[in-house]
Amino acid sequence: MKKTQFAVKASGSLRRLIMGLVLFNPLLNAHATEFLEMIRMTADHPAVRSATSSGTGAYYDIEQAKAADGLQVSTGISAVGYSGQPGYENNLLSPHVSVSKLLYDHGRTDASVAGKEAAWSKQQAQINVTREELNQQVLSLFTTAVTNARVVLVLDKEIVALQDLLGRVQSIARIDAGRASEINQVATRLNAVVASREMYNTSCQQAQAQLGTLLNQKVSLDHALPDLKKARLLPASLQQAQQVLMDNPSWKLSHFVKEEAKAAVELASKWNRPKWAVQLSLDSPKRNGEMEPFKAVTVQLSSDINLWDGGAGRAATKAETQRLIAAEADQDATLRALQQQLDQLWISLPLRERQIDALHRQSESALKTWKAGEVQFFAGQRPLTDLISFATDYYSSLASYHEQQMQYLAAQWQIVAALGKTSELAQRVGSLPASPIEDVR
Repeated sequence: MKKTQFAVKASGSLRRLIMGLVLFNPLLNAHATEFLEMIRMTADHPAVRSATSSGTGAYYDIEQAKAADGLQVSTGISAVGYSGQPGYENNLLSPHVSVSKLLYDHGRTDASVAGKEAAWSKQQAQINVTREELNQQVLSLFTTAVTNARVVLVLDKEIVALQDLLGRVQSIARIDAGRASEINQVATRLNAVVASREMYNTSCQQAQAQLGTLLNQKVSLDHALPDLKKARLLPASLQQAQQVLMDNPSWKLSHFVKEEAKAAVELASKWNRPKWAVQLSLDSPKRNGEMEPFKAVTVQLSSDINLWDGGAGRAATKAETQRLIAAEADQDATLRALQQQLDQLWISLPLRERQIDALHRQSESALKTWKAGEVQFFAGQRPLTDLISFATDYYSSLASYHEQQMQYLAAQWQIVAALGKTSELAQRVGSLPASPIEDVR
């Protein structure tokens, strides 16, 4: 009887602990934020602001490159000395103005501008790449948090069911002391579920905290991921999705890296091409003790060609050519990686749908088995171990069902991410319906 009394006392304190865990759910007290709102918040991330500023800097690099063939005007003061030129005197303070214009440089300026424009386009693509990478982090953390939150709610239901069973077994043990050991059987399973619940809850809280840190805002988990297939926001077919791949920011980034490398090859190949320029100089000579401001005019037409530079120009051309080859290969590799990711995700959708249907049927069957076993146990026709096993099977299948359901929804969003369209979707769609977190039927 002492052993029985200890088990009853232990289960009573356990019940209070469990009720505290079930009633206290920190998710319900946090700031409410929907998934689409979280995606929009990534636009304010410091990494995006940094990429945007770099893009602005790249724009001014274009302006700088274009200025190379514009008028160049300079002025200043110089000290001039003459020797063997009658009528001219040394002048310690001689103002001058110089105007020059590049007439022809065999395409150097055009190649330089093309390279800077490609660099600017690359930086614009980098902004979107950075944003999409942040969106994928949000998706991963949100999926982890919501999946674990739903499993916690399933385990809460199992805890309540086991509590009820424990109370009924305790009532039986008060009448039949020989069945006191059954109290410990239920309490053991109850303790295991509580421990499992805390493990999932810890994972949920960690993911939620990481999500809040990433977005620099307190977030809550009120709803699951929206179903994009039901909302008709997924491509109609894999072929249609593949056609959108070349609009992916990652592919665009690799494309403009190639274009920048192509311009660098073009520029480097001009090392031994001539340049033509004209220069007008206005100087202020001194005659008979009087300075004549800007009276001396010099017009100079010049041509410059590099005949030999020790092999530096040829080596630079070869180096840039190899970088172009690497950029072309990287562009092909990027497209192939995106296609592989898209194919894998697309194939997984119908497979996950069938798995979800199977788990739904399994949970329904397990529930019927558990309820029938419950009747048989209290009628003395089944042992307690069978009843505990039936309950475990039901809640395990229910938890697996919700886990796979979340993975199915996440796969839909991963397809959008593989297309690089997450930010665009969040901007285009104001809101989307999603099932509440508490919906774990």
